[in-house]
Order: sequence, then structure tokens, then C-alpha cells
Amino acid sequence: MRTHPARLAVLAPLLLILLPSITAAQDGSAWPFGTTGRVSMNAKDDWNLGIIGAKARDADTEPPPPARGGRRQVARLRPAERGDPGPKRLLIEILHPEGPGKKAGLQLGDVVYGVNKRPFTKGCLDPLAKALVKAESGKGTFVLNVERDGKKIKVTVDVGKGGRDLAKPTRGKGRRYIFDQALAWLAQRQDEDGGFSQTLSSHTGAVVQASLAGLAWLCDGSDLQSGKYQSQIQKAADFVIRYVDKRDTMGGLTNRGGANWNQSNWGYVYAAIFLGELQVRSPTGKVKVQLQSIADAIVKHQEKSGGWAHGPGGPNALDYLELNIVTGLALSGLGSAKVAGIAVDKDCVKRAMKYLAQSGSGDGGVAYADKAGQKGQGNIGRTAVAWLGARNLGLGKSPWGLKMGRYVSGHAGDVLDGHASLQLHVFHAGVAAHASGSGATKKFWAKLQRDLVLARAPDGSLQPRPWHETLSMGTNSDVSFGQVWTTATWAIVLGCDAKAIKGAGLPVWLGKSKPRR
Repeated sequence: MRTHPARLAVLAPLLLILLPSITAAQDGSAWPFGTTGRVSMNAKDDWNLGIIGAKARDADTEPPPPARGGRRQVARLRPAERGDPGPKRLLIEILHPEGPGKKAGLQLGDVVYGVNKRPFTKGCLDPLAKALVKAESGKGTFVLNVERDGKKIKVTVDVGKGGRDLAKPTRGKGRRYIFDQALAWLAQRQDEDGGFSQTLSSHTGAVVQASLAGLAWLCDGSDLQSGKYQSQIQKAADFVIRYVDKRDTMGGLTNRGGANWNQSNWGYVYAAIFLGELQVRSPTGKVKVQLQSIADAIVKHQEKSGGWAHGPGGPNALDYLELNIVTGLALSGLGSAKVAGIAVDKDCVKRAMKYLAQSGSGDGGVAYADKAGQKGQGNIGRTAVAWLGARNLGLGKSPWGLKMGRYVSGHAGDVLDGHASLQLHVFHAGVAAHASGSGATKKFWAKLQRDLVLARAPDGSLQPRPWHETLSMGTNSDVSFGQVWTTATWAIVLGCDAKAIKGAGLPVWLGKSKPRR
């Protein structure tokens, strides 16, 4: 076992936001996170039980108190040592008001200890996911083994007959069905101004959400000229263009206490990926001008080391600067912009690749950063976006580019070795796996199909999940970012490969689109 000084979700590494505190529901059972109104740091980090429409915590372990500030030491086990079986008993804390679980009579406080007469002897995740797939693609029902008030009972849940296609949720029509539900859910929640008011606060977070939803709708084949989600994409693009350059105030905390709270690089990099894809698909002068401005800002914000921080302005509140998940995303953003015909500073790109090679692991993994204790620790989420960007910048076959490509191919499913936001690593690894080829895609889905099944909710959204780090810390950044974040990123993973969904995919980001001149 090794330890890592994990920062709290509001601080690292995907800062993006500082959410305002809100008043929680009196019983703490409001869908989806036990709170009412906007998501807060007090939201519950529960396991989502797929389309049952229920969330639960480990019935045999008391959760840690909500984290409030500072740093904590959390155990960092390798997957081979740790495994990821999930609890053996699940205490129901939240029920979707119209979900199959509530309709079947499942109640708050129930303890689910098995499925279809078999207890969760080695954890709940695999057997529960398998039961859900079998039920939805078959007769539509399955049985939960439940303890209620000291008595053992059976609760028969009807999830509906989705058809045989759903027996393969990551392939063919089954995959397309989940993807379509996610896109429709996002469209229903987009505000008239093109953003999403439900979760992320600050301009940066809002730009990130609009960009990700826009990418998801682009996967379907819609663009500024046509398609089912033409209107949504137009509004998302207008929103990003309007807000990407606005000062990131982090809820009024910029430079509070002398710390640098600037998070604007996150908005710039995701906006560049979205607008680059959009410009190639349906070019306009307005988008091109803004995309050039964004690319210039990314270049300007590069640190002297060659990497990027959360934003310009020096060390942040936790006294660190470069963060290589941002560095990788900066390369992805610049790469997408270049494919769209935007001029990109070559020296900036060379410095970035040299920096990543010097700080990375010998096998091509991109490290956390370049300081002591951060160098040489490769990770799939960081490597994935750096490699995607390098390819579009013409450096995919450079010595370091080739190493990163081999790392992506070999580690496509190793998302649990990430930090702070599990969904971030699922997202980046999923896109890169589909760009890498069938071998990497198989490795990714071999690990993540179960998570996709359990992430689904009755309304078509895709929900976050706990993992070893969040269960130690008492807070989950993916929960704080909310269900728009997880739904959009899962939708992109499902839809990025055009052949997999018989749609448009994301050919620019995946390196399958010819550059514009």
C-alpha cells in the first residue's frame, strides 16, 4: 500500500468550481444526491443501482464525515491489490420517485444483500450488473434479496423489457439506445441561454458543461446546419463563445487569502475541443475567430516549464502549479483547433511534449506533474488526452508520442488509478481507447461495461459512483459536479466512435478527420 496526499474535490485536480452550500432535504433522500436545489459538498456519495432507480451506501461501514477543507491522507492501492467488488450489503438511502425500485415497493432503509436468491458473497457490483442486463434484455423482472426491520423478504423489480439488443449494452442497438436516452436527457435540461444551471457554478464550469453536451450531440450527427440537436448545439456554441473569456471568479474567491483560484484553462481546453470539432463539421466565421482566440489563450497560459496549471496567475490555493491532466487537455484542444484550420504555435507544442517526456514514466505514461513525488507516475486519463492531442498536432509518431500510444493501448481500462475525479479518467480513457483501436476498446469495456450498466438511471441520465478515494475522503468531486457532467461524458464515450453507433462520432478528436486549410 502507498499513500497519496489527496486534495479535496473542490481543490484538485479538477477544480473547476466551488459550489455554493445549499439546504439539504430534511430526510436526505432527494434524488439524485440527497439534497435539494444545486449540488453541494454535502451531497451523498452513494452507489447507483442502475435503472432500478435507487442509491445506497455500504450497510456495514459508516461513511466518513463530509470533508470541509485541508488535506487528507488516503490509501492508494493498485487495482490488483484492491479489486473493485463493491459492498456485500447495500443500505438504500435515495429512491427515484418514478423508478422501478420505488414502484416495486423498495423502501428507504432497506438492506439489499443479494439478487435472484444469491447473496453478494464477493461484492454487489458484478452480480447486480449482470442481473440488470439479463432482466432488461429478457423477461424484464428480477428479485432483490432484502432485509427490512429484521426480516428477510423478496422484492420483485420490473425494469421493463428492453429487448434482446440490451444484452450487449456496449455494442450495436443496445449501445445506441443508452446513448440516445442520454442525449435526450441533456437536451431536456439545457437552459435557454445554452448552459446548464443545475450543477457547475462559475463561468468556467458552465463553459465546460456546455462544451461537453455539445460534443455529445455532435456525436449523433447534428451540427449547426442540420440534425435532431441542431438547436441545442447552436445554443451551446453561442454560450461557450459568450462566456469562455469571462473572468473566472470561482464564486468570488479569486485571490482570496492571497491564493490563485483561477481555473480558466479548463474552460479554454474543453471549448477548443468542442469548437474545433464543430468548425470542421459545419464551418462558420464566428466559430473560427473564437477558436483562434481560444488557441492563442491556451498558448499564452503555458507555464515556463512547458506544462499548464488550472489557470494563469501562479501557484494555487494548495501551492502547486502545473497539473498534467490540464497539460494533456491543452494538447487536445490545440490539436482540435489545428485540424479545424487554426494556427497553433509550434514552439509551444514542442515545449509541452518535452515537458511531458521528462516528467513521465518510462513506458509512456503521463505523470501527475513534474515535482518530487509527482514525476514518473503514469496514468491513463492524463496520457489519453495528451496522446489524442499529439496525434492531431503531427507528433503521434514522435518518440514520446509513440510511447504514449502504446501506454493507451495497454492501459485503456485502468481508470481506477486516477485521482480526484474517476469519471474524468473514464471519459478520457474511453475516447482514447476508441481512437487506439479494437484491442484498446475491448480492454476498456471489459472493465467498464459493468460501470456503465450501474451508472444508468430510469430517466436516461448516467450517475456517478463512489470509489476507493472518495470512500476514504467523505466527498466525491463527480457528485459535486453533478449528473450533467457524468451524463455528457458517458454519452461522449458511447458516441465518439462513428461505427459503434452508426452516427457521426468525433472524427477530429479521434484523429480521423483531414485538417482544414
